[in-house]
Amino acid sequence: MLYISLFVPLLLNIILATYIIPRILVVSVKKDLVIPSETKGKGRLRVPRLGGVSLFPILVISVGSTIVLLLSFFAESFLSMEDKVSFVQYMFGMAGLTTMYLLGVMDDLLGVSITSKLIIQTLAASLIPMSGLWLNDLHGLLGIFELPAIIGMPLTVLLVLYITNAIPMLDDVDGLASGLAIIAFTVLGWLAYQASEPLMMIVCVAMTGMLIPFFYRNVMVRRLGWRNIYLGDTGGLTIGYVLSIVVIVLSRLGGTKLPDGVIMTCFGTLIIPMFDVLRVAVTRIINHRNVFLRDNNHIHHRLIQGGMRPMTVLVTILLITAFFVLFNIIGVWSDWNLSLLLMGDVIVWIVIQVVISYFKNKNRDLINNG
Repeated sequence: MLYISLFVPLLLNIILATYIIPRILVVSVKKDLVIPSETKGKGRLRVPRLGGVSLFPILVISVGSTIVLLLSFFAESFLSMEDKVSFVQYMFGMAGLTTMYLLGVMDDLLGVSITSKLIIQTLAASLIPMSGLWLNDLHGLLGIFELPAIIGMPLTVLLVLYITNAIPMLDDVDGLASGLAIIAFTVLGWLAYQASEPLMMIVCVAMTGMLIPFFYRNVMVRRLGWRNIYLGDTGGLTIGYVLSIVVIVLSRLGGTKLPDGVIMTCFGTLIIPMFDVLRVAVTRIINHRNVFLRDNNHIHHRLIQGGMRPMTVLVTILLITAFFVLFNIIGVWSDWNLSLLLMGDVIVWIVIQVVISYFKNKNRDLINNG
């Protein structure tokens, strides 16, 4: 059963994504569904923005096919690990994911106002606690343990909105959004395996297999002469919504199927986008700017402004992400105090920002004096 859960969604999604991506490129170019790029490299002047439209259909096909195989050959074992509540939550999650996906497609094709996006996203996010899936315990983080529904359910909606909107903001550097998501889904898939949660493991493996071709194409675009492709809001919202569901599901298993405080490991996979979005939002508020309008103040922009090449930025951020993941895994499995562990994450993040600011200012002075 384990081999089917691992290899069927992984290989099937790699094959499907590898086959579909070039066709999306052709359609995007023919229909002029592209984003102009100032980079003067080969094949990079007109970048298709509809790569994300393939994610949801491929996910449904791969997860559905894997579940059918498991029910056909290992029905008793598979069903013993799942229950009706899990499948109800899964169906609510699919409804919300469909909503997010359609919103992303509409936004990439026609554009959607910020107000409309927030309303639709809030409705989609609300489906998760409505299914009975919400953060009900912080396991001592900041001195907080059990959460009543009146607090836990709204908090879950806010977290889903937070994570879902953080991922699309990473789609400016080739391979960054897909690379970070691959790391996150790999770690979460491992946690799902440890917790004997086959459905969540299948979803994580499927998402990993689906994103590998995107990452490979965008990282190797210069060497192979291919045209790169953006995930767009469709892909970003899809990835973010799935990540938020998996993170909440696994966080609830702390103290039972997983170590107490595993919530820090789950959210530790998303520290870069979550901390970065918070920093940017606070900066915009201080400068009296619209919080929802994009700018060039995200971590990857700042690294480029500090003199790094895009490929170096990608490697640097992925290494920082790997550090945070390992740091939080060690902390949780060593039974560290969660508040101190969070403080350690914040301190490391602040140090990183100070270093980035130093090199950014230094590079700016060199340009001005050059």
